Amino acid sequence: MKNIRYSRFIKMFAASLGLLFLVTLTGCVQEVPVEKDYYISVSGKWVDSYKSTYEITTGAFKNYGESYSSYEGDSLMILPLSENSGTIFIKYTVSLNPDWTYSTTAPDVGKWYAISYKNLTKNSISISGAYKDGGKTSTTTLEEAVKEFTIENGYFKTYSECTKK
Repeated sequence: MKNIRYSRFIKMFAASLGLLFLVTLTGCVQEVPVEKDYYISVSGKWVDSYKSTYEITTGAFKNYGESYSSYEGDSLMILPLSENSGTIFIKYTVSLNPDWTYSTTAPDVGKWYAISYKNLTKNSISISGAYKDGGKTSTTTLEEAVKEFTIENGYFKTYSECTKK
């Protein structure tokens, strides 16, 4: 009888650890943190040498230039990798169409996408959208995006060097 109880206890304990790991893993994805002394926020308008603007707020991301609009997203979540690097996840509200125009009705709208950042300081940041030859342009869920859009999977090879506007 004790062996059955012990076996159940082990199974319940293992299941609890698994659940705790899952909650911890998904709990790492969080909204853009409020600026603190030890963490410099990614929020703001960042401009690269081509005058492309990357506008990041606590709830949205927009990419545009002086004479064009590009992709946008809301439901912004951030997975920090260090104090000055991480991955931003957005749910597309404007995305690329097959004819190379952007619209709110593009196939990826409503799906998840990722933007990597590194070298973050108060006045500069390096930004890269998720791209690789033959790679995905979006995922259905945030969990899939977290697994798919990583440096290890071959995304984020080219970064734009930006300054704060």
